[in-house]
Amino acid sequence: MIRSSRILLLAIAIALPASLAVAQGFRARSPRIQRAVDGVQPSVVKVFGAKGFRGVYGYMTGVIVHESGLVLTRGSVTLDEAHHISCHLHDGRRYEATIRRDDRRSRMILLKLAGKAGTKFPVAPIGDSEGVAAGDFVLLIGNAFRVAVGREECAVNLGMVSSIQKMKMRSGLNNFPYDGPVILHDAMNNPGVYGGPLVDIHGKVIGISGTLVESRSTNVQVHYAIPMNDLKEFISHTVNNPDAPRLYAPRRKQTEEEKKGPGFHGIRVLRGGFNRATEAYIDRVIPDSPAAKAGLRADDLIVKIDETPIRSWKTFTRTISQYRAGHTARLTIKRKKEIKLISLTLTERGDS
Repeated sequence: MIRSSRILLLAIAIALPASLAVAQGFRARSPRIQRAVDGVQPSVVKVFGAKGFRGVYGYMTGVIVHESGLVLTRGSVTLDEAHHISCHLHDGRRYEATIRRDDRRSRMILLKLAGKAGTKFPVAPIGDSEGVAAGDFVLLIGNAFRVAVGREECAVNLGMVSSIQKMKMRSGLNNFPYDGPVILHDAMNNPGVYGGPLVDIHGKVIGISGTLVESRSTNVQVHYAIPMNDLKEFISHTVNNPDAPRLYAPRRKQTEEEKKGPGFHGIRVLRGGFNRATEAYIDRVIPDSPAAKAGLRADDLIVKIDETPIRSWKTFTRTISQYRAGHTARLTIKRKKEIKLISLTLTERGDS
């Protein structure tokens, strides 16, 4: 008993300095991180949108990218259909906002704060996302769980860049249209943080957070951000063209591969009307087509194209249309009880 008491007293003596440090306001946060957060927080905006006769609310985060009151955030159905959008600034000021520009490719939008003429808003320090690399520490700032509605600071999550790469992504049942490289990271992307800034350790905004998406090749959900360099032209074009239409559609030269259009395969799948869940059963194989030469038959069930799972006939149609003449697709099929892997080389029409 005496020995146990001595051990307890020793444990209390060891813990006491740490307890005193906490009571005296000791903070383990790095001064560099503190400076980075302090530099960005004034430009972070809590975004609220209401739609429908019941006033259903959605909430997310945005960041001011121009002193005139342009707020960059992620587009959403809630904001797109909102009859009322409210933005709350770091210091408690509240402004009505309208959607100024819409970039369908990145699914980002620019809101315009309805401030008085001549009002200048705090602008986020914009960084160069070209220099971001795997292993870099990042901060994700946003209105997590809608706990910040006035002067409260937005939540800050520390993470690390996992990689920067192009990905075939899916949001719900739809393919994600963005085809550029994304910043994959492990900072917690809680509800409400969507549209918030991804910040480097120097306090520069290097990306804008999107919602969780699913990789079409691995079927796992990933945290990602659209790199800021890919959004700068969207912002500057909007600033320099105040009368530009709402839909932003940058012109991009087609590659030689894209000019060719989809390759010919010769597969006709069984279509299930409006039912997206109808599986991709082959209804007919065109004679002498690449599919016929590869050995595909009617009633084969297409399960995968390369690493993309094929869950319906619509998924098959959408996926195979991305392959050009000369490309080879590896099809995983189910024929009765047997699983087969078949290589299918697409051609130009009439070349088979």
